[in-house]
Amino acid sequence: MRLNQNPDPLTLKRLRKRCRRTQAQVYAQYADAAWTLARRLAGCEEMARDAVQDAFVRAFERIGDFVGPNGFGAWLRRILVNRVMDLHRQRSRVTDLEGLPERWQDHGFGPALDLDAALARLDALDRQVIWLYDVEGLSHAEIAALNGQTLSWSKSRLSRARARMRALLQTDDERPARQARSHHG
Repeated sequence: MRLNQNPDPLTLKRLRKRCRRTQAQVYAQYADAAWTLARRLAGCEEMARDAVQDAFVRAFERIGDFVGPNGFGAWLRRILVNRVMDLHRQRSRVTDLEGLPERWQDHGFGPALDLDAALARLDALDRQVIWLYDVEGLSHAEIAALNGQTLSWSKSRLSRARARMRALLQTDDERPARQARSHHG
């Protein structure tokens, strides 16, 4: 199930009654989509796992705050995105580059840089904006609201994130040719 789909009203009623079996069913229905989103935003499997687990726990604890039969997936997405960003903020306060796990310090990127590797190298907010806009299909207004920012912030952040992605995806052979063209043109 995608995060933009909603459970039926009976399932929501059971969730509000804290039915463990229903919670397990909802988790099973949304977990893959939540994991994909969290992995892309977090840039690391460990953080993604933590974010998904925390997001579902928070959603089940706060199900009473959810209003209406529609929008559950979007509500869960918002909780998940906020949790990933909280984890990024927490980790940025306590670690620097030397304190990061070895797998984050040297990605060993060669000429064939792939999309996942490039996404992992983006700043957390850039990764969030590019993923939510280009893959999840959120509007600039929705992304801005998730981050407590303006519409222009979302648009400019996306533009910069895309430029950074293009730079990361260029192979070593492409860079000199492009630089030479820009100096001669």
